[in-house]
Amino acid sequence: MRTTMIGFDRPLKPRWIFECLLLANPGQRLTELNGPFEQIARELTGREGKRKVRTVLFRCFLRDEQNKARARGNLVIKDLSLKYGLAFMTPVYLFYLVAHTEVLKKMSEHIFRLYDFGQEIKMSFVKAKMVDSFGERDVVTRSAGAFIQTLKNFGVVERVDGRLRLQKRLPVDEEQTRVILQLFALEILGSPQIFLNHLPRSMFNYFKLPDLKIVAQKYNGELWDYQHRLKDDYLIMHF
Repeated sequence: MRTTMIGFDRPLKPRWIFECLLLANPGQRLTELNGPFEQIARELTGREGKRKVRTVLFRCFLRDEQNKARARGNLVIKDLSLKYGLAFMTPVYLFYLVAHTEVLKKMSEHIFRLYDFGQEIKMSFVKAKMVDSFGERDVVTRSAGAFIQTLKNFGVVERVDGRLRLQKRLPVDEEQTRVILQLFALEILGSPQIFLNHLPRSMFNYFKLPDLKIVAQKYNGELWDYQHRLKDDYLIMHF
């Protein structure tokens, strides 16, 4: 179930996501995590600021869209976090966050249309493009700033000599790529079929991917069926 909200009010950090997921249980009342989050995000000051960060994190990673007071019944992303740990999951969290959040996908489209890695990001220009897409709303420009700070927290964006720069793609190995592809099919597309030559840049351009044909072949017959055609390569997942 994709999140369709406009607002992304506050930036997130990978550690906050990881520690929240470890504490959450399927179907749990999200209010039960309010107190623990206070300890997780200790560096945040102000009750309202903490509440807004918590709201964004819960909405993107935990909340059941059919019953918004509770966590999802199937917390695949928690199970992965328990198995692999924070360092492995950090790029997976970024993929999941962008893929689930319409405003972040749209912002990513603008970023990659305007800039290449190594170039300075002009925040005023990004905000103007977002206003063009979503209208003149304060929450739209706040979302742009919060997302750029989130990318900084993930190591994709860096501040160099006082200027923001789209610094580097996050390297992912074959197993991380396998996890991302499975999540893409199961959680984002809701379909077992993925076309490898047409992966959306708004979600995948943040990562330095290995050779996808090698990854496809490595898990062929075990996790998916890999079909190679002249014009495309595609996977049929084993759900």
